Amino acid sequence: MIVFLDLDDTLWRWHQVCSSAKESIIQAHRNGHKIFINTGRTKCEVPLKPLEGLPIDGYCFSAGSEILIENKQVLYKPLRPQIVKALIDRIEPMNPGMSLEGSQKTFQNEVNYEIFKKFAKDDRTGAGMMVHHHLSEITEDDYRQIMKVSIHYPEGSDISNLIDNLPEGLVFTPFKNTGGEITNCTYNKATAIQFVKSYYQSDEKTMAVGDSENDITMLKEADISIAMGNGNDHVKKISNYITTNIDEDGLKNAFKHFGLID
Repeated sequence: MIVFLDLDDTLWRWHQVCSSAKESIIQAHRNGHKIFINTGRTKCEVPLKPLEGLPIDGYCFSAGSEILIENKQVLYKPLRPQIVKALIDRIEPMNPGMSLEGSQKTFQNEVNYEIFKKFAKDDRTGAGMMVHHHLSEITEDDYRQIMKVSIHYPEGSDISNLIDNLPEGLVFTPFKNTGGEITNCTYNKATAIQFVKSYYQSDEKTMAVGDSENDITMLKEADISIAMGNGNDHVKKISNYITTNIDEDGLKNAFKHFGLID
């Protein structure tokens, strides 16, 4: 089995991986299963310290547009710089929070900074946004490593004009109620699964575990799809199995249910 795990609210919460999840991954890997992280986060936005000691075979970053297998970069498809600049021109008049999320560096505007500053004291993920670069610091070289563009806006904002008129080849995926990300429509968490299987030239079955909207493509692609108990209703509806919450040994219970571990 090749297992693909989302990060936020699936494998970890606020960058903390519970002991039962760690033990389950180690045991599953020992039993011959491959373990991949499949996240919407870009490479620079994934702290590796919480994952130390885990037998991770590879990482699918940026909604499938950058893939590392056994520490080797095997796929890298950033957005074209002219597309990123066109998006900035289109988004800025709306005055939302905006972040240009890169493989090596992420940049954000002042509005985005203020949005995350408000809840950084109580949310460790939000606090992580405080270390990113200001949009005014971006260089031409930086534009060439941008993988996706995320926006955050006040609840009730009308962004339909933006969504309906994106440049060709891009797609908007919402998250929660007041934000979303713009990515290359050619790549997503499902194509990441396809790429990994092709890389290994493998007919092994695949399993995907997730909790939110940007996990739907991989859940539909995998042979076995698992929704976290803390996942949203849409994710639960399209999954084969609903496990318990992340804080209630959700990953361990899912692995046990499908026989990956004892």
